[in-house]
Amino acid sequence: MHLRSMWRPMWQTLTIVCALAALIFLTTLPLHAEELIASGEFYDAHHPTSGRAVLVAREDGGYELRLEDFTSDDGPDIFIYLSDAENPDTDSSIKNAHNANLGPRQALTGEQSYILPKVVSPDGFKLIAIWCCTYGIVFDTALLTRP
Repeated sequence: MHLRSMWRPMWQTLTIVCALAALIFLTTLPLHAEELIASGEFYDAHHPTSGRAVLVAREDGGYELRLEDFTSDDGPDIFIYLSDAENPDTDSSIKNAHNANLGPRQALTGEQSYILPKVVSPDGFKLIAIWCCTYGIVFDTALLTRP
């Protein structure tokens, strides 16, 4: 067999392998760049709650709060707050703090995402609170740590 005729099938195979490798690499890249702003763990303050809160800056200039591996107690009228409360364990501290209401809790368990309103910057907020509006109590909080 001539060397040139052997080279052509090898070259075609190598081209296909490289194209597949590039395709696999490109499909594993994130769809958009994000910057981690802060994160924290829920720790069962008043009602059994677990999971992680992650605050990210989005590529479009906005911000998003994600609750990962989240589990919480059921209750009426539960909302997610960004808060600048000094004491995360007291209802009055959260009630009297500057809070940004991100909306009602989406589910008792699982991954959840909350887009911050354009007028809300995460600067100055110290924690995420799971807040019961009906009774004015905090279910739990996650203190935000910045990288």
